[in-house]
Amino acid sequence: MQSKLKLLKKKTMSDILWFLELLFLFIALLSSCSRAPIKGPENSMSQVKAPVISDDLPLAALVDAVKSDINHLKKIDNKSSYNFGNRVIPKEQFLAGLQLFVDLYQKNPNATDFYKAVSENFDFQAVYGNTMPGEIFLTSYYEPIIKGSRKKTPKFSRALYGPPKNLVDIDLSLFDSKFNSERRLRGRLDGRKLIPYYSREDIDSKSILRGKGLEICWVDPVDAFLMQIQGSGTVEFSKKNKTYLNYADKNGLAYDAIGKYLKTVITDEKLNLHSIEAYLRKLPPSSMQALLNKNPSYVFFKSFNKSATTSLGVPATNGRTIATDSRYFPKGALAFLLFDKPKFENNETLETSGSERVGRFVLDQDVGGAITGPGRADLFWGRGADAKRYSGVIKSNAMLYYLTPKVKQDINL
Repeated sequence: MQSKLKLLKKKTMSDILWFLELLFLFIALLSSCSRAPIKGPENSMSQVKAPVISDDLPLAALVDAVKSDINHLKKIDNKSSYNFGNRVIPKEQFLAGLQLFVDLYQKNPNATDFYKAVSENFDFQAVYGNTMPGEIFLTSYYEPIIKGSRKKTPKFSRALYGPPKNLVDIDLSLFDSKFNSERRLRGRLDGRKLIPYYSREDIDSKSILRGKGLEICWVDPVDAFLMQIQGSGTVEFSKKNKTYLNYADKNGLAYDAIGKYLKTVITDEKLNLHSIEAYLRKLPPSSMQALLNKNPSYVFFKSFNKSATTSLGVPATNGRTIATDSRYFPKGALAFLLFDKPKFENNETLETSGSERVGRFVLDQDVGGAITGPGRADLFWGRGADAKRYSGVIKSNAMLYYLTPKVKQDINL
């Protein structure tokens, strides 16, 4: 009997050791697929060897955008330095670096010579990334141009609102420096209590803000949802009458992409902005709204008589502006992006026929409600239907590097 018990104990211990070995192997495999979260902006990027530079767009518009960046940043005094990971660059040196980029282009009009000059005069900082340095998940956004009305109609039944007066902005860093890297919160007062602000369901389905004088205009419900995702756009009331809407604020509730609720009806390969919109437009109004309400995040707008600007305060540049998390990456900075550009068989289709890997200089000028963390970026494609066609299908891994000027003695003009 004792020998049987010893044998059983030996077998049990062997099974436990075997299980632990499998568990450790599983943990190791998980660790190899993702990286530990970073603690703060000082870990957001690190210097690497310069990648092979190329650019698939005309450089003249980029140089004009960099000049606009410089002029705008000179006028605002909100920053004395810029953080690129653990490298802190004083504002004067940062602006001098942007000017150097412009000078290099003007002195090296040939693209090959210009790329070589940039590699020689700038250091490249790879962002922290998802599974390795530099790697990000890239999406794209655009500026919609949609039809609307100043008054509610059967066709234009969804209001776009300006920011409510009872929306409270909470900056926790004012209370304790340990919250410096935390996002700002939104809420409302309920007596002496601060509670979360109204959700999309409260605003759109329960009409909690109706009749408070906040309605800017009325549009199609699906167009309203897409406008909120993009953060800005144009509403046309007639050929000569329109308004430009820019992001003003948000309700502060977490963004929840509705695409994940459609995986039983749309395959992963075909899940994009276009397939989601087509599905929404086929649903009965109540079912459509129930699906939209799964994303509680809500955006408020302000109306302008000119096209929208980025969070930095300058107009977005087609194909060049990116939105990132401002807790980790400096606004106004120059970067280099490697990504998969969609290809289409013709100018009408929404179905891609493949993609090509391209390089492109970009400017970090914007933010986005769903663009959080050190491994995300959103590329502004442009305005109107064709920009929507491209931006609606971009969702893949890319590589992102920020440019910082080399120390003075290493610069080669």
